[in-house]
Amino acid sequence: MKTKIKNQIENRLKQLCGRPSPAKRLASVVFLCVVLASVNIYFLVCAFSGIGKNNTGRELMKLEHIEPFELPKRESIHHLESMDYDE
Repeated sequence: MKTKIKNQIENRLKQLCGRPSPAKRLASVVFLCVVLASVNIYFLVCAFSGIGKNNTGRELMKLEHIEPFELPKRESIHHLESMDYDE
């Protein structure tokens, strides 16, 4: 009894996971191409429809030059800069 059920399960798994027929393979490739192409077209339409629209309620980002950052001078470094060396 166990071996009969086990064989039926194995045969069913082989049918499901086995190599698909050329017709099934073609159908799945065409289906995936149609789905991916439609998603691509949707994203393109959404991207192009937003061009030129004003950002209502949002302030546009203002670009400014970066100003140099003032680092505090430490005493030990400042002291070494002002030392005179005798030769």
